[in-house]
Amino acid sequence: MTEGAVLVFSEEDNFAFELLALAKKLSDQLGSWTGAIILGDGSDRVAKFTEHGADKIFVVPDIDSIKDGTDVIAEGVSQVVLNVSPRLILIAATKIGKEVAAYVAQSLHTGCASECLDVLVEGPWVEVTRLVMGGGFLARQIFESYPAVVTIPPRRFQAVRSKGEGKVENVKVVVQRRMSKLESRAVEKSGVKLEDAEVVVAVGRGLKRKDDLKLAEELAKVLGAELGCTRPISGDLKWLPDDRHIGLSGKRVKPKLYIAVGISGQIQHVVGMRESKTVVCINTDPNAPMHKEADYSIVGDLYKVLPALINAVKRIKGQV
Repeated sequence: MTEGAVLVFSEEDNFAFELLALAKKLSDQLGSWTGAIILGDGSDRVAKFTEHGADKIFVVPDIDSIKDGTDVIAEGVSQVVLNVSPRLILIAATKIGKEVAAYVAQSLHTGCASECLDVLVEGPWVEVTRLVMGGGFLARQIFESYPAVVTIPPRRFQAVRSKGEGKVENVKVVVQRRMSKLESRAVEKSGVKLEDAEVVVAVGRGLKRKDDLKLAEELAKVLGAELGCTRPISGDLKWLPDDRHIGLSGKRVKPKLYIAVGISGQIQHVVGMRESKTVVCINTDPNAPMHKEADYSIVGDLYKVLPALINAVKRIKGQV
């Protein structure tokens, strides 16, 4: 094992840069170096990885993270990790990253901690903090086998400029391609960046019809907000694209103002918005769990409350 080395991987370079910020801090504590894995052509990317703190960069030119399937990516990353033997590998918790992490841990017969909020080095041990039981509790867990495989949600840490040594090593891997990609279909996306929104209006099953989204859209428009939703709205009813889903398996947001419209407040949704600064809940059910998460609760019919709110905001802004 390369004593104390911390390796990072993401198929998206921006997320890898975020991980390098954490990796640099941990490798300093371990008295070792920070490394990164690049799949595909690294000629135009090495410099940026170096600028973000990578001391060693392992380039795997034979694998393309866009054209190749997750099985190939996972096997390639696994072989690099096996050869480098770091103390810890940090992987961005994207859809691909989650699969890669599980594969790497299984192939190396080591532990994997997913969606970690923080990573600490305590003597010889790596300790992680993560949400468990549907996000209702925080758990601190210690690895007993190494290398420790850890996934980190994107945007959990901020990328920082920290000059690394930038030593490049081209890695040859042998991967058996068991699946072929026959066709790619674009997933419908709104293009919205909910994570960056300062105001979010989110809708749930309190809406009766798809056309009723217009009410929430108008409120969002007058507030300068982005529109989000619960999983049933995007996943089951398909009323909104998946990238507007807020929750455990969707986006994590932390706006200054979060308005929950017709949302019951199940823990799977609350996990995605609990870092919001001010929360307003609009729900007819006074016992809805969402009220407990709210700073301001309106127990009432959204079909009466939203038009009143829209008119009130317009009056304040001099739009009526």
